[in-house]
Amino acid sequence: MSSFSEKISSLRTMVDMCESEIKSLEAGKKTSSVRARKCLQDIKMTSHAMRKDVTDFTKSLPMKSRSSKVVESVEPESLPVAPVEAVVEVAPVKPKPVVKKPRRSKKVE
Repeated sequence: MSSFSEKISSLRTMVDMCESEIKSLEAGKKTSSVRARKCLQDIKMTSHAMRKDVTDFTKSLPMKSRSSKVVESVEPESLPVAPVEAVVEVAPVKPKPVVKKPRRSKKVE
């Protein structure tokens, strides 16, 4: 397996080749379109393989162990208590009846 820097440099050379093919295509050479599309496909395949290699490399790295969180318990006695004032009761709200609108009939012509 080659290093990532070697793969990046090969991608750069592919992009340069593709750039020259695109320039010749813009100049009016129809045959350059096939070569340009081939270069772009090669870039796609190489970058996809490189993405897979990066994922595999990342998964092979050792994981750092996480330290457990320390939670301090708060006793209920130490919490301030707000004075309770008069409780107001709220009457339940009656739902409004659902009124269905009549359907409009379709006009037949």
